[in-house]
Amino acid sequence: MDIIREVNAAMEQIVQYRQDLHRHPETAFEEQKTTRYIKRQLQEMNIPYTSLNPTGAVAEIGEGSRVIALRADIDALRVEEETGCPFMSESPGYMHACGHDGHMAVLLGAAQILKKHEKELKKKILLVFQPAEETAQGANMVLESGLLDCVNEIFGLHIFSGIEAGKISVEAGPRMAATDWFSIDITGRAGHAGKPHLCTDATVIAAATIMNLQTVVSRNLDPLDSAVVTVGKMVSGTARNVISGHARLEGTVRTFSEETEQMVKERVIEIARSTAGQLGGEAVVDYPPSSHPPLVNGLAAVNRARQGAEKVFSEDEFVHVPPMMLGEDYSNYLKTISGAFAFVGGGKDQFPNHHSRFDMDERALLSGVKLMLAYAMEE
Repeated sequence: MDIIREVNAAMEQIVQYRQDLHRHPETAFEEQKTTRYIKRQLQEMNIPYTSLNPTGAVAEIGEGSRVIALRADIDALRVEEETGCPFMSESPGYMHACGHDGHMAVLLGAAQILKKHEKELKKKILLVFQPAEETAQGANMVLESGLLDCVNEIFGLHIFSGIEAGKISVEAGPRMAATDWFSIDITGRAGHAGKPHLCTDATVIAAATIMNLQTVVSRNLDPLDSAVVTVGKMVSGTARNVISGHARLEGTVRTFSEETEQMVKERVIEIARSTAGQLGGEAVVDYPPSSHPPLVNGLAAVNRARQGAEKVFSEDEFVHVPPMMLGEDYSNYLKTISGAFAFVGGGKDQFPNHHSRFDMDERALLSGVKLMLAYAMEE
């Protein structure tokens, strides 16, 4: 297979896939229109598939004892799109703001070309159209279906703004962080704003807790390690002249190792409880187990992906991208399946992923399909 020639010839169709899917964003486990579109394209390509419940699909090309999987996520975000592009979201309040429309287009493009060259394949290839990445539930759902039990190796990618279009990163080791979520419910004693001495102000406790949590990274973590502790939401009070009796904080933690993850969890709980206690209140912390571990690329899978990619990308198209503190539930596959995950440049001057004006240089689609095919064809 001449990968570069095949991808160039299919580029117009691949862009059309992306623009079609961009118009109809749907959030986790609600991707009904998206799934129907994917299935329709697979049917037209004469590629058999198995439906996932409630959304998503796993398709199959080729045959052989060796089985690899190629994965794309399919869900969108609750974001009001402001790009002004001619194929803007037709669903108010929803947007493909993280590039998953591009990921689906890449996998459909790869499917189209692989099916054309199916007789050349010496392995079975599963195409995983996974729902619910943004809620970190989809990968586990796919694994629980049993459809990947036969897979020897898995490959995925993500299109990121901030990386020059046409550039790719295929690197071993930690690439993305584990994601933890926490909430802190603070109870004080409400009362009149003019009589604070008779109250226990939950807003003050919440503010002190937020500030004290900043010491976890700066004072409890080895300076050579890294982590993020972010309180992204605070709700407290009902009126300007009423001292709040209840406050709620919600946040996230990002880490690259189990040891750091556990240390941060213990400190968040200790700080929340002790801060509330010192100020006369009480804090209840909900800190469930991580939704996914850090995404760590295995060396063998990276070497295979890199060897394939070197046949279709020039040396200057490979770039080093440091590990990101973003989460990706693809890491759940890597707990039981050898695999690799690549970063694809979506354009250096684009708005960041999850922004209401996020877009991608469509050359990223070309890079993505080439990467998928290079990995699939590598022996």
